[in-house]
Amino acid sequence: MRTDYIKRLTEMMDVDAVLISPSEELRFFAGFSPMQCERFQALFIKRDGSFFYLCNVLYGDEIEAAMPDCPRYTWHDNEGMEKVYAILREQGLAGKTIGVNSTAQAFNVLDIAKNCDIKLVNSKPLLEEVRIIKSHEELENMRRSAAVADSVFEKVCAMIRPGITEGDVRDVIISTMEKQGGSNFDCIVASGPNGAYGHYNSFDRVIEEGDCIVLDWGCVLNEMTSDMSRTVFVGSVTDEQRKIYELVDRAQLAAEAAAVEGAWIPDIDVAAREILDATEYKGTLPNRVGHGIGYSVHEGPYINQINPRRLERGMCFSIEPGVYLPGKFGMRIENIVCINENGETEVLNKADRSLRVIDWWKK
Repeated sequence: MRTDYIKRLTEMMDVDAVLISPSEELRFFAGFSPMQCERFQALFIKRDGSFFYLCNVLYGDEIEAAMPDCPRYTWHDNEGMEKVYAILREQGLAGKTIGVNSTAQAFNVLDIAKNCDIKLVNSKPLLEEVRIIKSHEELENMRRSAAVADSVFEKVCAMIRPGITEGDVRDVIISTMEKQGGSNFDCIVASGPNGAYGHYNSFDRVIEEGDCIVLDWGCVLNEMTSDMSRTVFVGSVTDEQRKIYELVDRAQLAAEAAAVEGAWIPDIDVAAREILDATEYKGTLPNRVGHGIGYSVHEGPYINQINPRRLERGMCFSIEPGVYLPGKFGMRIENIVCINENGETEVLNKADRSLRVIDWWKK
């Protein structure tokens, strides 16, 4: 168990306990996260700093091996949730206020609340706050993770051509990172009109001559997550596409320039958005300009206009404005940025960001 992080959590805690179901949040505190099924299981951390794990006996031995320093309580399928309620009462949690993490299953925790007279509250922001400031070691691992992600770009550009599928590109992205010890959490290969979907999640389309392709990928290395986006053009680029790419590039650089130590976070979103909104493409960026990153691909600080705080040393986040035109194409440029140990704005991604037309027939 990572007792230093547990201590940090309890110092920030405004509830009687926090319930953490299997997730990257659990891995952060315990160094391990098991498979999750419908059977209730969670780590409970109390405000006094004590903790215990409650799970079905099916997971008991695995939890004991992975978390030997964590007290463990189990229940059997033939006992059902009544045993869970009894354990929570024995732990003094009946009638208390308990925070839940991002993966807590509603059908379980609602029954717990009802049967143990527990008030449930959202502790996702609290759990993000515990890890929002990265240590020197964590920043070093963020840099390594970003370098692995960067290494993919030229290899992918070398293999893109008409006739291959988005899935073929995805496979190269994943295999290139795996060979360097990085595991991929997800990736996007959105060609042609699919690029207008911000979080496109299929890989079936065959790439065509003249396509604009949004590439978005990252990896997990030493528990730290990287993320990046580049947009490329297959064989040719139209005047409109060139104009939009240069616009997105300016917006991204403007937001990076605004992201300095002490910066008011809403101003960073404004810096990118006002460039886009000063043109006929106003309103074509439907999402925030960035998100925090580290143990998870999306965590605090969120770079939007409703996050009322300032950037601090150790914060890591994306800057990723884009333009999305339904039925036509989309474009995005994304880098991970951190406020590093010296208070400097450090861009972790180094992959080429210039407009890239892939002359596939020359290869």
